[in-house]
Amino acid sequence: MIEFDGVSRTYPGSATPAVEGFSYCVESGSTTVFVGPSGCGKTTLLRMVNRMVSPDAGRVLVRGADVAYLDPVRLRRSIGYVMQHSGLLPHRTVLDNVATVAQLSGMPRTVARQRAVEMLRLVGLHPDLGRRYPAELSGGQAQRVGVARGLVADPDILLMDEPFGAVDPVVRRGLQEEVLALQERKARTILMVTHDIDEAFLLGDRIVLLGDRARIEQTGPPEEFLTAPANDRVREFTGAEGRMLSVENRGGRTLVVDRNGRVRGVLE
Repeated sequence: MIEFDGVSRTYPGSATPAVEGFSYCVESGSTTVFVGPSGCGKTTLLRMVNRMVSPDAGRVLVRGADVAYLDPVRLRRSIGYVMQHSGLLPHRTVLDNVATVAQLSGMPRTVARQRAVEMLRLVGLHPDLGRRYPAELSGGQAQRVGVARGLVADPDILLMDEPFGAVDPVVRRGLQEEVLALQERKARTILMVTHDIDEAFLLGDRIVLLGDRARIEQTGPPEEFLTAPANDRVREFTGAEGRMLSVENRGGRTLVVDRNGRVRGVLE
């Protein structure tokens, strides 16, 4: 569905590549998370998929076609995109923010607005919020609208660029659960970028941990990063040593505790 074939990118004014010789194939229908420290090239890779950034070398293929030869406008309209801070147009109502994306994808205006209402409901927002403007929303509501906008055209590919980094932990977890529920209803190919390894573990079917210049330190399902970390850099970034857990009975309940005795969960 999405394939990176030996891509490299150096930004003007920099002597060091942001991405160098990166190759990876994102499986169709999976949620793949690129995770790593700031400056490792993960956002550059994501933006190569919809031609917001072009590689200096190598190819990016989407649905089997080299994006360098695709019309960038049509390509972007065929791919959902959710970003940090939601990116909503401040002068348009919530409903118009969502419906406009559907209209640009070819839906008639009436159908697009009906679809926008459905998407607001799907992400847990009352349709009455559609009359508000972005400045009248909470951070969590704005991010939900951003997810609705990314899904309104029913894309088979969804890009998510640090989508929940600007909201508080409680709202963040609710949004994460919403994405999991949406993926259960209809599996899409989701490519997500985050610096939060816990978020990657929660949402990703496959995780790609990146190092300097988007070098792959390890890739695989979440559990392998804890059971078989590839090197010391993986152990350090994932906090594998500090995640050593055990089960104890306290006060008649079965608790999961870490190696320092702190409670990390409750077993039913």
